[in-house]
Amino acid sequence: MDDALRSAIDEIASRATIVVATDFDGVLSPLVEDPMAARPLPGTIEALRALSRMPGTTVAAVSGRDLETLGALTGLADLGDDEHVVLVGSHGAQTSRPEAGAEGLSEAQRLDLRSLDESLSAIVEAHPGTRIERKPAAVVLHTRGVDQAVADAATAATVAMAAQHSKAHVMPGKCVVELSVVDSDKGSALVDLAAWCGADAVYYAGDDVTDERAFARLGDDDLTVKVGEGDTVARHRVASPEEAAEVLEALVEARARHTA
Repeated sequence: MDDALRSAIDEIASRATIVVATDFDGVLSPLVEDPMAARPLPGTIEALRALSRMPGTTVAAVSGRDLETLGALTGLADLGDDEHVVLVGSHGAQTSRPEAGAEGLSEAQRLDLRSLDESLSAIVEAHPGTRIERKPAAVVLHTRGVDQAVADAATAATVAMAAQHSKAHVMPGKCVVELSVVDSDKGSALVDLAAWCGADAVYYAGDDVTDERAFARLGDDDLTVKVGEGDTVARHRVASPEEAAEVLEALVEARARHTA
């Protein structure tokens, strides 16, 4: 962790009201071939829970995972009365905030989702090793661990198929392509969360191309951290989930000091 990042952590920790948000896969948890085998690194969930108990601090776990899966993998779905972590799933299409409500899909959206599911299922069947994930408002192609030529062909076929569906919102990521019938993204979800709690600043760490929308939407007063390699508009970078965990722990210490 360089001096510039340490200084930025102390600065955001000194604000009266903040949001501390982090992606799950590739940040709280290392990337693994089997998505359901992902587990948070030791200390990360404890750090989020500690932050959630501090004054003026809203904590959120943000993911492309559906809300139920995110809650199960993090263990953050059912906390005590003195702890509350907002879960934001499906790239912002779902949230555990009770005030946000839980709108269902329209009949047209359900039909669009069914059509996307049928088309993607055919692509997966034609490309051995690829997998399909079904979410409440999306279907996802997974290619992690698949021969690169097969993965590339399946990805290209999925993108081409989606182009024929005018209602499909395409979100490419690391070894995934998500096709959603709801137009949502992590950036909009974070901006909305910050407005909801009246935050002065937002901390957000992410590793994927889908996190770039969040980095781009956040402002000069916010602290954005890219985890891993790749082009980014985030203001800071760390090399790995393990280093992201160190940043989170430093934020706990700084926030505790400023709110004591």
